[in-house]
Amino acid sequence: MAKEISSWKHKSMYRIIAPENFDSRELGTTLSSDPKKVIGRRIEVSLKDLTDDKSKQHLNVIFEINEVKDDKALTQFKVFQANRGYIYSKVRKGMSKVDYIGNLKLVDSEIKIKIMAVTHQNVKTSQKKEILSRIGKTLDRYKDVNLNDFLQALLFGKLGTEIYHNAKSICPIRRVEIEEVRVV
Repeated sequence: MAKEISSWKHKSMYRIIAPENFDSRELGTTLSSDPKKVIGRRIEVSLKDLTDDKSKQHLNVIFEINEVKDDKALTQFKVFQANRGYIYSKVRKGMSKVDYIGNLKLVDSEIKIKIMAVTHQNVKTSQKKEILSRIGKTLDRYKDVNLNDFLQALLFGKLGTEIYHNAKSICPIRRVEIEEVRVV
């Protein structure tokens, strides 16, 4: 009778590497018997681990492996999302939550974006509509940029701050949070 060899012994270890705009950091490792089977796998990483900033621990980024070179699995950005518990903790009784959901066509890709604005007190429907239109106008300014530049503005708070400053003249805004960005 022939001796059976464990299937894991035939597998190779691949280091998962973040894209260049995330400093090509190593995100983890994965095993596979064939490099082609690694392509398409996803890894979720906290933004705190990518930027070494504790204040961003509630934000997660999902990368998808799109290329394998030697023992490195190179990734591309797929999804940015805020932790649900964090989002729920920002809305309380007596406040209004304004949700914007829409698609944005950038120079090199199309994304779906969800933005939440929380006001200090309950607001009228007309004020909510005006806040939504200002969010849309602010996002229209980003149509001429590529995905990497948009991600830099998003991850380091420039986009949220810009939306806040554009909408605060309608009614007092407590917080603007980008809930999710997904490459379509």
